[in-house]
Amino acid sequence: MKRAFSAIFCCAMLLALSGAANADPASDRDMANRYLQAARSGDDDAQFYVAALYSAGVGVPRSDEEAFRWFARAADQGHSHAMLIVGGLYAIGRGVEKDNVKAYQYAYIVNSATKVEEFRNGSRQLLGVLESKMTPDEVSRARAEAGRWRPVSNAPPQQPPPPPLRRASTRRSPRRRPQPRRPRRRRSRTRSRRPRPTPLPAPIPMTSPPRRTRPARPPRKTTSIACSIRCRRGSARDSVFKNLAFSL
Repeated sequence: MKRAFSAIFCCAMLLALSGAANADPASDRDMANRYLQAARSGDDDAQFYVAALYSAGVGVPRSDEEAFRWFARAADQGHSHAMLIVGGLYAIGRGVEKDNVKAYQYAYIVNSATKVEEFRNGSRQLLGVLESKMTPDEVSRARAEAGRWRPVSNAPPQQPPPPPLRRASTRRSPRRRPQPRRPRRRRSRTRSRRPRPTPLPAPIPMTSPPRRTRPARPPRKTTSIACSIRCRRGSARDSVFKNLAFSL
């Protein structure tokens, strides 16, 4: 079983640290510090890489206990790769006390939840090795624990903003004395009538001044003229007045 898991674990470490093999110690420390800052903020990928750095001793001192602690924090959030490695660490007792039930629990969760075929194959291999060394009671107990497992968030809780500061007033506010209650004024039932407006005087009719009449003139003598003229066209001697009569 140790040989089977060692192959899985070494492949995982080589994949995680393939880019950091030829790096110098200063850049390794810088990379480790950046991953640590992200891991402390709750990033599960950063927690996985920090655990791999502690396991290989790149940028940080090598420690199996610290590696297991960061692998477990990433696994608690549902990181499939970290859960598979945590199951293997429980199986061989590296960085933690050996526990086949815990190892079977994490491998069973990865096998039923992950969509990555590589992780599923690794969990199947680990389950086959563990089932040969566990009793049916231990297997059923591990499956029940896996059914009750739920991912949790490792992000630090956000503190609420502090309340605004209020200036303490040194001046004491005087106590108000209770004022006597004023009696209500009763309204009279009879409504007050408004005085009617006095009518305006009738307008005085405007009379036009009398027109000045001229004295009548005596009648004049009129002359009536009645004439009838007929013109006849013809020769140059036309224009003859006929039937001309004057009456004076």
